[in-house]
Amino acid sequence: MDLSIVIVSYNVEKLVLESISSIYKHLHDISLEIIVVDNNSTDNTIQAVTGKFPQVHIIRNMANVGFSEANNQGIKTAKGDYILLLNPDTYLTDDSLVKMLAFAKTTNNNTLLAPRLLNADLSLQISAWKDKSLLVMALELMRVFIDRYPLKNYSTPQQVENVAGAAMLFSKSVVNSIGYLDNELFWMEDFDYCYRLRKAGGSVIYSPESFIIHYGGKSSTQNLKVAYANANISKLKFYKKHFSSLNTFLAEAIIFVHITSRLLLFMFLSPFHRNSRKQFSAYTFTLGKYFKYIFQNDRTLH
Repeated sequence: MDLSIVIVSYNVEKLVLESISSIYKHLHDISLEIIVVDNNSTDNTIQAVTGKFPQVHIIRNMANVGFSEANNQGIKTAKGDYILLLNPDTYLTDDSLVKMLAFAKTTNNNTLLAPRLLNADLSLQISAWKDKSLLVMALELMRVFIDRYPLKNYSTPQQVENVAGAAMLFSKSVVNSIGYLDNELFWMEDFDYCYRLRKAGGSVIYSPESFIIHYGGKSSTQNLKVAYANANISKLKFYKKHFSSLNTFLAEAIIFVHITSRLLLFMFLSPFHRNSRKQFSAYTFTLGKYFKYIFQNDRTLH
């Protein structure tokens, strides 16, 4: 089998049906399987997928085990020579994945490929970044993003440091080399996987000739508290995993300033805007999770 496509779903019935439909419409002349790992959706996702696409392999979790662990379940089940981790809120409009698979076969087996991602209006979605240095994280507090490549680079195939986990293609040799996604990370699992691959001598390639529409964040926006908390704590886990104690301490300080500054901002705005009240509640929860991680070493994802 050429390709195994792993899709993790959580209460995104309509999107996952559209995504699978677009795959079968545009992927021809390659043998493939689609594996949907459902994280205990409470909507009709499983019934809808099995009813419309009985050939899709379903892994049904009885709890939300998280994005990384669910992807790992799919990877372990995959029979294809190549594995594509694909978000459910993606949509194919042509045979880009066929082209990307063909390109992958021309590279060495220690390579990870990612396509160009497009927003719903077909504008460019930034999906390749430089490493999250301390300076990058500090400047993000002021909404200054220096981790992006020059805009022209997003139309040229090239080696990059990190790509979005919304669509990542790699051979089973990569899994044999560096293992699986880190179950303790959320929204940093893609950075971590790219970092580990590069550290092991592999390459991460951004391949803009292939493109996929990515609607973005449909599952995470269902619970801002969990999304914000997991995203911020995962940055700290990433630093603790890969860098020195001093760098980890500085990262903790930067993340603390980030959380508290947002908390104060939305506390001020909350009387005037309903969305600000949601943001304030989410950052209050995130600050609590931050303290539990720092002082109680609570490493769980919720």
